[in-house]
Amino acid sequence: MTATKQLDVPAATGPQYASTFDPKGWVLDVRRLTAVFCVLAFCVGLWSLGGTEARIVAVLLAVEVALMCLPWRVPRTMRSGLSFWAETLAGLVAPIGAIIMAVVMGSSWLVTGADWWWFAVAVAVAVGLVALSDMRMKSLFSGELAFVFGPTPRAHGLARAFAGTVCSVGEEAVFRAPVLLAGATLPVGLLGGIAFVAQHHIQPGTNRRGSTRSTLVEISAAVAWLALTVLSGSIYPALVAHVINNIPNVLLELQRENDDRGWHEA
Repeated sequence: MTATKQLDVPAATGPQYASTFDPKGWVLDVRRLTAVFCVLAFCVGLWSLGGTEARIVAVLLAVEVALMCLPWRVPRTMRSGLSFWAETLAGLVAPIGAIIMAVVMGSSWLVTGADWWWFAVAVAVAVGLVALSDMRMKSLFSGELAFVFGPTPRAHGLARAFAGTVCSVGEEAVFRAPVLLAGATLPVGLLGGIAFVAQHHIQPGTNRRGSTRSTLVEISAAVAWLALTVLSGSIYPALVAHVINNIPNVLLELQRENDDRGWHEA
């Protein structure tokens, strides 16, 4: 009788992640195509202004749009932390690039302030936008809201918190600061407001967006922050309002429990 030796096959270790891209599921529907068109129209407007700063922002924004149109896999829940961060950073090319450019080139808007009372107006605007979003602050601070949203991979939550923090500054440099450049016109500002709303709808998936309320908040924010910039002659009141508006969502992501998935690549 011949004995057969049974080989031990090691069990798979660690969580199994889905791939970053899903080419077969890639779809650019009417909503996303419209959003792409609106942002590219703003890029054309920026380019038409002339000047190095406006054209650099136009190029950065166009590159970001192209990256966001890649076939990123949704839902994102089972993707690795590195995969999620890669998509997050791809969506921050313009905000991060605009901040770096402004510092390196010493953009004039960096040193243009506003009267103190504009900042009081900015706080009031931010409070109004948070109220319009129906974010329940008592539930947020008690942790109840984080419990309702449920646990998330810690890497995913940190990426969303990072994006919310950077966007509050970077998006002002992209969508509002060009209004203060020499030769800028109100139509460019309006294009920037439309592009600001549209830019949030280019990525695949809902990303907690698309509802009537969230769209109303986005439009209201675009109008309010453009008005603050044009009337005050400075980017900083709108920037303060944007930071305050984003704080609740950043806190929410930092409060959510970790579901113990790590940073491994798919």
